[in-house]
Amino acid sequence: MKVAFWMNIDMKKSAFAAVVTLAVHVFAAGGAVRTAYVDGEGVMRWRDDNSEVAVFGVNHYAPFALDYRLIKERGFDHKKVIREDVAQLRRLGLDAMRLHCFDREFSTREGAFVDNHHVELLDYLIAECASNGIYTVLTPIAAWGGGKWTSNTNGFAYPVGIRDLTCDSALWQVQARFLKEFASHVNRYTGRRYGDDPAVLCFELINEPNYRDGTADDQVVRYVNTLAAGIRASGTEKPVFYNTTLNNRSGCAGQMNIDGVTGVYYPTGLQSGYALLDSQLGRVKASTLGEAVNCRNKAKIIYEFDAADTPGAYMYPAMAKLFRSEGAQSATQFQYDTTVLAGDNVSYKTHYLNLIYTPEKALSLAVAAEVFRRTPRGGRFRADSREMIFPPFRIDAKRNLSEMVTDSVLIYSASTVTPPPSPERLRRVWGCGSSAVASSSGSGAYFLDRVQPGLWRLQLYPSVFPLADPYTGESGLKTAVLADTAVMTVKLPDLGSGYTVWSTAKGGRIARARNGAVRLSPGDYILTGRDGLSAARLFAARTADLPRYYAPPADRIDPSVRRWPLAFEEQVAEAKAKFPKPSDWNFFDARVARNAWCNGGRVEIVKDDRGRRACRYHADDFVKRAALNAFVPVDGRIFRAAYPGAGEVRTVVITGRSAIGAAEQVEIAFRLDDGQVWGTIVTLPKHWSEVRVPVKDFWYFKHWDVPSYKESFRLDISKLVNVGLCIGKWLDPDRAGTAHAFEISSISVE
Repeated sequence: MKVAFWMNIDMKKSAFAAVVTLAVHVFAAGGAVRTAYVDGEGVMRWRDDNSEVAVFGVNHYAPFALDYRLIKERGFDHKKVIREDVAQLRRLGLDAMRLHCFDREFSTREGAFVDNHHVELLDYLIAECASNGIYTVLTPIAAWGGGKWTSNTNGFAYPVGIRDLTCDSALWQVQARFLKEFASHVNRYTGRRYGDDPAVLCFELINEPNYRDGTADDQVVRYVNTLAAGIRASGTEKPVFYNTTLNNRSGCAGQMNIDGVTGVYYPTGLQSGYALLDSQLGRVKASTLGEAVNCRNKAKIIYEFDAADTPGAYMYPAMAKLFRSEGAQSATQFQYDTTVLAGDNVSYKTHYLNLIYTPEKALSLAVAAEVFRRTPRGGRFRADSREMIFPPFRIDAKRNLSEMVTDSVLIYSASTVTPPPSPERLRRVWGCGSSAVASSSGSGAYFLDRVQPGLWRLQLYPSVFPLADPYTGESGLKTAVLADTAVMTVKLPDLGSGYTVWSTAKGGRIARARNGAVRLSPGDYILTGRDGLSAARLFAARTADLPRYYAPPADRIDPSVRRWPLAFEEQVAEAKAKFPKPSDWNFFDARVARNAWCNGGRVEIVKDDRGRRACRYHADDFVKRAALNAFVPVDGRIFRAAYPGAGEVRTVVITGRSAIGAAEQVEIAFRLDDGQVWGTIVTLPKHWSEVRVPVKDFWYFKHWDVPSYKESFRLDISKLVNVGLCIGKWLDPDRAGTAHAFEISSISVE
């Protein structure tokens, strides 16, 4: 065991006494105390035994930006929030955290490092992670702008943007200075410089670098080498990474003085504005690391990934297996919602992950962490849209199930019928729903961990109640925590059917099970069999190497509030009432498209020539900005249930117009429930018109999706789940520098 002390003596002017604040972080046997390096073949290895690094976790942002501000505004203590969230990450078996640091909040215009409250919280988060066995991947420069993300400060990235930082050589040394001072900063809670701290696995120089059009590879190489020299001037020997994948710069990675490259993966896209309820599993096929050519001697990590807008609990293990096949040695989901903000999913609406509020997804992430650590680097990956079985793991999209079954471990995100091969040898049972050895009548997660034969710890989390689609970005509570009790049934051989439940905190007896069942409130418990609970066993149970238990208080809600999502029958009835005739179907929702992801330009709601709600997109030019990508929802289940003769559809009808006084070309993309994307390019005239496109004129959009598993490989409108609109300079390169605009009010079929 290692103990790190940091002492801060504040000589108060009003008194001559010294006030001493002592912060202690205890690094247990599983603490983050190892250091890594990258060998000559591009493999990141631990220095102590030369084994390969394989760590898996999340991004987390309590010290910075919107999360920082909201935690403060709502009256919570940042450090307490961090402790509780990190305990949850350890509870899920995660061992990595990545942060792109919001540099504007702790730097000067000249690139000096400013040690302020944001840095203190970053110090605390790193130390808290380290004491829980979690390694941090630090990205010192994010270059995010103001608005809701960061306050406008005097940092070096303000008021310039990412393209100025990467392309203006006058700013390179400013960044290099900041990187050197960042790595040289001494963590007040571990007593180590970031550049020397074992808790810091590696550095990624800058978050998602972007370049001006026409930037040559040699200029990018000089920029990267300047930054790398800056951070290494601190004396750090930690691996240094750079993102070469977003801008297709992996071809010159061999000339960069870096140890590795980073990639990203969002197979379901971003900012759909609604939950993707149909199976998305078939869309897991290749991350940006898969395109990282000429990087054989560079280590690889996935700095961000998620199945955005997907409430399902089956995507993460498939993605973990994919990443290992591509050679990734660290992968971190974006982003874990801090618990005190997770009820309304207020920060990053397209992402939603928290142990309390999304228990099934959280357990799926726990399974994915095991997949990542147990799968050999460079192993085989085969995509599938329904089910993936690679023992001891199984993914079943239809049943919303991720599971791991071994002699000693049983983890499941939903009820499973897979029997553990040797129940008497189990050491961990983590789940939602039911299995052969444990079940809960509540909707929260539960964790059973064996301490000794006949002695287990149970951590039972509260049930949650979905109130609204969490991915819309609308205000209000999305998921409520319930003040309920659950019937917990445990059938473990060494406990027997009449086991006793004890309070972990007080040691008193709570209840005795009958036929393996007992009713419990959410909490932290000790379970014993026939041997009971002696003082020695109580001490062993209390001091077991397990994370702290924490759950937020229950929400006050009206039980009659309609639960989200609606039951299938309710959805069909609602659809039939809203769309009584096939001709009334409109697959375009202007309100959703208003919040669509837009790379430049402006989106607003207007009216068409018949007074119907329409969406208008306008861009000054496409020289610096690429495209609009507006996804609008179509619930495929409602569509197939309520729309008669879907298989007979022959024509797609787009009601819209160009808004620039001349014809405008727009790319229309239909995404099917198995991941296939079909589309076409339509020309919108300058006056409101119904543009009819035969279904036979749509072609397979290979540049959008390349599913390895092709269940039907044809455009079947009855499987439509969303519609995309895209416009950019590739459609009309001769007018890339002029204004572009279009308006659409309806997309339907006949």
